[in-house]
Amino acid sequence: MNLDSLLPLKQKLENHPIFERINSIDELKIFMEHHVFAVWDFMSLLKKLQIDLVPSGSPWIPNPNGNLVRFINEIVMEEESDQAYGDGEEVSYTSHYQIYIEAMLEVGASSQIISKFVKNVEAEGIQAALNDDDIPLPSMEFMKHTFDLIENGKAHEIASSFAIGRESIVPLMFQRILDQSKLGNDQVPVFRYYLKRHAELDGDHHGPMAHKLLENMSAGNSTIEDEIVAQAYKSIEQRIIFWDGVLEALN
Repeated sequence: MNLDSLLPLKQKLENHPIFERINSIDELKIFMEHHVFAVWDFMSLLKKLQIDLVPSGSPWIPNPNGNLVRFINEIVMEEESDQAYGDGEEVSYTSHYQIYIEAMLEVGASSQIISKFVKNVEAEGIQAALNDDDIPLPSMEFMKHTFDLIENGKAHEIASSFAIGRESIVPLMFQRILDQSKLGNDQVPVFRYYLKRHAELDGDHHGPMAHKLLENMSAGNSTIEDEIVAQAYKSIEQRIIFWDGVLEALN
């Protein structure tokens, strides 16, 4: 599968000015109060992929592709129950979303709107919850794109958004923040722990495995390959639009 057509857009994302703007606690607060919604909706994309490719239920039906099952379940395990931040002797586990919330509280960012949103999702469903005017507009538009794909996309399009629009670009983006931000580990230890965990997991293992997933799903079918590339382009484009909105909020 040829992904060369995505390179200019990925380069545009890599060079986005947002990565040079997170240099004070106040700037980080604004960034996190927007970005936390993308952290949350990532899990919905992953869970949809798990439902489509590794369905659970009783009676159990074995899946002949053990590598696929292992890959999806491993990512779910690490996203939902990774090692929590801390240097204590007793290891505890928590989700990446909850680590992010901890990082927000560490710097005094407000988690009230995201917490209300998640409660509304549980009580009323996603479409009703997305109508909350308190949600930052860039975050709302980004999530609407995600859930439109979850509800209407084909399995390989959802996998494309996950693999290319998330797993393969997250290490690049987060490493840029780690490199560019003037906020050190002494000021924002939990936030930097969150970024490092994603850069390590997604860059070293998840990203390459995600691309193998797409190759397995396309199986040389040119129509499916074209749809995978088209969806990847849309997903990266949505991330750029999202960062544009966050940058505007910082200005």
